[in-house]
Amino acid sequence: MALLILFVLAGLWLLPSGVGAGPGLPLGPPTAAPSEIVRFPYFAAPAQVYLCGEPVPLEEPEVREALDREFTIEVWSRTQTTMWLKRAHRYFPEIEKKLRARRLPLDLKYVAVVESDLRTQARSGVGALGIWQFMGPTAQGFQLRVDKAVDQRLEFGLATDAALNYLEKLHRLFHNWPLALAAYNAGEGRVQKAIAAQGVNNFYHLSLPDETERYIHRIVAAKIIMEDPERYGFAIPGDQLYPPLSYDEVSITLAQEVPVRKLAEASGTYYKAIKTLNPWIKSDSLAPGTFRLKIPQGSTPRFQAAMRPGETAAPAAPGAKK
Repeated sequence: MALLILFVLAGLWLLPSGVGAGPGLPLGPPTAAPSEIVRFPYFAAPAQVYLCGEPVPLEEPEVREALDREFTIEVWSRTQTTMWLKRAHRYFPEIEKKLRARRLPLDLKYVAVVESDLRTQARSGVGALGIWQFMGPTAQGFQLRVDKAVDQRLEFGLATDAALNYLEKLHRLFHNWPLALAAYNAGEGRVQKAIAAQGVNNFYHLSLPDETERYIHRIVAAKIIMEDPERYGFAIPGDQLYPPLSYDEVSITLAQEVPVRKLAEASGTYYKAIKTLNPWIKSDSLAPGTFRLKIPQGSTPRFQAAMRPGETAAPAAPGAKK
């Protein structure tokens, strides 16, 4: 009798849909195959592109493939490119104003995009700092103060002026923008050495470090997408774009070191707000000297009234108030 019971239980175990269906056999109906395949859109770079008014030779297969690589990476880096577009709404107006004043190509604003993702406090692994990614010695060569107390690479307006001075100098040296931009990335000495060794002064025919060759195509790709973002699937509502910062700017002369906390209290705000508006202040206090200080919008009268003798503050030159 016991043997008969064992045979019955074994049979039930082997039944495909029985109580004891063995391991690996489905317990329910098979999953239906998907009825549709999700297809992502394909975005192609335009057939004709200009950089700083100069045509990019896309009829050359190597150039077109190099640009296609950077364009594809940027158009599908949805998070990063979205942040570019949001930050551009904040920073491009001032950069464009300075470019127009100097009669420089507006495309130069995309250098800041590729250099720092438009992060004003960006820092590279080799020590380049700020939205234009200046190294310390180069910054000092263009009259930016870089020392223990102050780092003006982090002051957006001054750093932008210095970067445009540098780009103008490079353009005078190389007489065309792609080579000037390559030199901004790699250094003018390296580009000059490559031109001399290879007998070629056309960026697109010059063999340079891979990072530098990609750098120019990244700038072009950023321009393509950011000039017509909706074409490439970036439909960002206007109220989601970051507005330009609002602040007053005062000229302040300090006879002695003053804590940032005191500057904040004088303008009716808090420490972090002053440091955010003035990231060039490196420590918890501001050293003696004369500075242009950004403070919350509308706080100039309060700030001036709060400064004691020896700590004078006056409105900055016209045009400084944002």
